[in-house]
Amino acid sequence: MDSSLLLSELRKMHASDGWIFIPELRLGTGWGTLKEQRLDAWAINAWGGKVQNLRRSFEIKVSTEDLMVELRNPDKRWMAYAVSNEFYFVTPWNLVRPKMLTRDDGLIEFRDNCLKITKAPRVREAMPPRWDFVASLARRIT
Repeated sequence: MDSSLLLSELRKMHASDGWIFIPELRLGTGWGTLKEQRLDAWAINAWGGKVQNLRRSFEIKVSTEDLMVELRNPDKRWMAYAVSNEFYFVTPWNLVRPKMLTRDDGLIEFRDNCLKITKAPRVREAMPPRWDFVASLARRIT
């Protein structure tokens, strides 16, 4: 399985109910040696909901090795946590055991030809967005 299928399914999952879905979102506007971190995908519910403008960050993993690198370095997820209320790993079914994840990490798995939330993360307060993040969003939307 490749990440493009999971990304396509994530887009479908967020295609209604006021969601704005942005794949491959950079968290800032830097280039070159100071380039900013990138999220595999990010979504915001622009219509409100239980959590006002709920924001989700997604990290797609299709191999155990790549997943383990990420799990051993939770600091890599700090910025994803900062710009979202929920963080999800998105994987093929049975790649990760939910007990390997923290309470801040959700899990969405591809199973039976669709994505299913296997483990919901804790809904956290997000930091106010930095202006370089807002600029990155504006570039992607326009």
